[in-house]
Amino acid sequence: MNKTIYYIECECIRDCKFPNVEYHKGEVVYFNPKAASNETYIYCWGDEDKNELSEKTKNNYGALISEGHLPFTRQKKFAKRWQIKRYAENNAYWVEKCGDFKCTIKEIKLTYTEEEI
Repeated sequence: MNKTIYYIECECIRDCKFPNVEYHKGEVVYFNPKAASNETYIYCWGDEDKNELSEKTKNNYGALISEGHLPFTRQKKFAKRWQIKRYAENNAYWVEKCGDFKCTIKEIKLTYTEEEI
């Protein structure tokens, strides 16, 4: 039995700076809406004194931000995986719409074999 799993690879298309992390042109990260590393934390989220940078980040990535973190991880093994390609395509569309990353949907092909013991 064959199965395909999809994940999103995001390549930075311009230098961009967020409160705790900078991404440089050509750098590759992976999409994970539940990513929660210290570097992807958007400080001032929900505070009264938001600085201009975090307000811009909130406006651009607002729908993608989960619990105050950007939806990116540096390690491929932590990338979100889908069994249905259109879910990956939809998320890639929203990341690309923000204008900082170009997304590529990658495939992992799995083959299962059945053995009698």
